[in-house]
Amino acid sequence: MITLTTDFSSREHYAGVLKGVIKSYGPIDVVDISHDVKPFDILHGAYILMNIIGYFPDDTVHVVVIDPGVGTARRGLVAKLDHGYFVGPDNGILTLVKKRIREVYEIIAPGDISKTFHGRDVFVPVAAKISMNKWPENLKRIDKNEIQLLPIKDPIIEKNGINASIIHIDNFGNVITNIPEDFVKFSYDEEIFVNYHGLHKMKFKGTYGEGNENEIILLINSENLLEIAMNKGNAAEFLNAKKMDDLMIELP
Repeated sequence: MITLTTDFSSREHYAGVLKGVIKSYGPIDVVDISHDVKPFDILHGAYILMNIIGYFPDDTVHVVVIDPGVGTARRGLVAKLDHGYFVGPDNGILTLVKKRIREVYEIIAPGDISKTFHGRDVFVPVAAKISMNKWPENLKRIDKNEIQLLPIKDPIIEKNGINASIIHIDNFGNVITNIPEDFVKFSYDEEIFVNYHGLHKMKFKGTYGEGNENEIILLINSENLLEIAMNKGNAAEFLNAKKMDDLMIELP
């Protein structure tokens, strides 16, 4: 099985071409995750990859192509993960799954390919071969510490709070941090102060509907991460939130 995540848009032909190339290798199941990632938004691709691993069979190949550096010296990669494989550009898409990487290989691209469509000419041919248990010959193993990572700080618990980063803002305006559930020891309805563009008091809730309408709250989301939300409102707009910004959750 192969999954596809791109910024190609569902209005264009590019994603369909990827599937056509894959199917030319054999009867491979293909799942479209999304082709409507905001153009060039590598962090969104990284967030999607982090959240789909583990919900597919362990031999699934996840192709993620958000690739503003296509045709440049940036490398193409195959990464063997704890569940499945990643195929795509070496530009930070693996940032949020760096601890789940087991092996990494550079793809040695053929010389007679398009300089602007490596998804078609490089990534899905490699993914198709792996999916059919035919290990590609054009791979060179490299040190996993050599891959490109986005400048996102890991969350840290300090004396006065949890320092963390915003890694995603979803379609509802929910602000998702990289703070895992096991960092959070809050009680239900406890008042927590969030230091981000000022000091904001928020209650810790179990779900969105437990907040009053337009009340800003904290909760643990379905990915087991701490999230700032607003019931029937937009927390990101309220906070003027931006991805990759740092924030602090103050501890009592």
